[in-house]
Amino acid sequence: MSSLEDDSLVVVFGGAGYVGSHLVKLLLEQDYHVRVVDNFLFGDEGLRDLDSPKLDIVRADVCDTRAVSSACKGAETVILLAAIVGHRIEDIRWNNTREINFLGSNVVLDAAIEHGAQRFIFASTNSVYGTQTGVMYETGIPEPVSLYSRLKLRMEERVIAAKKRSFHPTILRLGTCHGVSPRMRFDLVANTIIRDAVCRGEITVENGERWRALVHVKDAANAFIACLQAHINMTSGEIFNVGNPDQNIQVNQLVNIAKKLVPGVAVNFLESSPELGGYRLSSTKIGKSLDFIPQLGLEESMSEMCEMLKSGHWEDPYSIKYCNT
Repeated sequence: MSSLEDDSLVVVFGGAGYVGSHLVKLLLEQDYHVRVVDNFLFGDEGLRDLDSPKLDIVRADVCDTRAVSSACKGAETVILLAAIVGHRIEDIRWNNTREINFLGSNVVLDAAIEHGAQRFIFASTNSVYGTQTGVMYETGIPEPVSLYSRLKLRMEERVIAAKKRSFHPTILRLGTCHGVSPRMRFDLVANTIIRDAVCRGEITVENGERWRALVHVKDAANAFIACLQAHINMTSGEIFNVGNPDQNIQVNQLVNIAKKLVPGVAVNFLESSPELGGYRLSSTKIGKSLDFIPQLGLEESMSEMCEMLKSGHWEDPYSIKYCNT
């Protein structure tokens, strides 16, 4: 591992992932030294096209205490994106969700504190709000349902509790991302719908009336940049929702976009019991506090994926490597 021991060093755990690959590119473009720590469970496509003397890559798991501690040395900022969801837990040697998503995250947090990082940005999820209805603000009481979101909330509590005069943590609760990334995912709702429309000519919809809070993956990455570059008094101990106010929409609206982009696509509506909840995510706080304004539209995003799918950009869009869940 090369020595990047200056105050511009940003360590990104999970930097080869869907959001991380965009974030690392942005950081390098803005002249940060970047150290990526990733176990490359989903491959190295996310970083493959990056070539910079300011990029340092470490292959390691977040549960590897020695590697994590070493990676955090000299960091001014530590960003924790790494997490495993769904059945992919079975693909790695630590096969306990709690070990990876809570204990491993604590290993990173402790190492960041130990080595004197000033900022710590934790990627959480809007799913901590569970099946509530209405508009969700950061001041609301989370009601997580899944194990993944419950562990994210527990980690949020630990991160915020670690705040002190020399350590400034921040939580970003990300909406559901969409759009093209160097490390592509097709298990996210908008991406799945346009993939199936193009590749199968058929979309299957369940609970189409349910609301989803969406944000383009590049905008999500830019939210981390906005947090990193804001005055520390604006971010220390704070929680921010990250979504696009124009992309609080129902699943059926995504289907309508796909039908416009792929004329003649068939739509199958599954019979199922209606899901409770369906909230709209408020991102007013991050807009006002950090001047963060999402830039990328949903229809443009789905159109870009549509054209790339038609051109055969991804050899097998149904490959497991494009699915986290």
